[in-house]
Amino acid sequence: MFRVYIRRVRLGVSFSFPAVIALVLLTGGADTNELLTALVCCALHECGHLFFMLVFRRRPEAVTLYGGGIKITPPRGRIDSLPRDIAVLAGGCLVNFLLAAAGALFGAGDFFIAANLLLALFNLLPFDYFDGGRILALLLDGKDLRPFRAAVILLTACLIAAMTLRGTVSPSLPVTFLFVAAAELFDNAKD
Repeated sequence: MFRVYIRRVRLGVSFSFPAVIALVLLTGGADTNELLTALVCCALHECGHLFFMLVFRRRPEAVTLYGGGIKITPPRGRIDSLPRDIAVLAGGCLVNFLLAAAGALFGAGDFFIAANLLLALFNLLPFDYFDGGRILALLLDGKDLRPFRAAVILLTACLIAAMTLRGTVSPSLPVTFLFVAAAELFDNAKD
């Protein structure tokens, strides 16, 4: 992993980030414009989190580009309060929903609208790995969510498999989902 520090924030690029991009391009999963659009949508999603962190005067510990996207490591502990923590976590999805709505209003391309909607909805899944899982964990204050999360993984896997078989999604979605599901299952197995 390549790392550099800028103003006490660790910026990193994992080998998996360019590897996944290369895999998507080599398999014909997306053309260059779609891939760039998706990357910009991901970056804007993370900017939503950063915006709320800055509003609450907290800087992230790290920002890392990896195979699953972009990960912001928040400062240790709570931002300030439950509502502020939830605002930071929901900020990325809020940006994607606003971009999709603006895209629909101003005639942006279908891919831009779909990418933002998919990114927002994907991040609301109740997995530890995503914003939705972290919000749910905060709201339920540490209760055991493994059975619920296992059911969501199974249902999401069935939906993605059906969409993949119909040819309505890029190969990058099932690859990303498999990465996230494996991380979710592996992390929960350690508990």
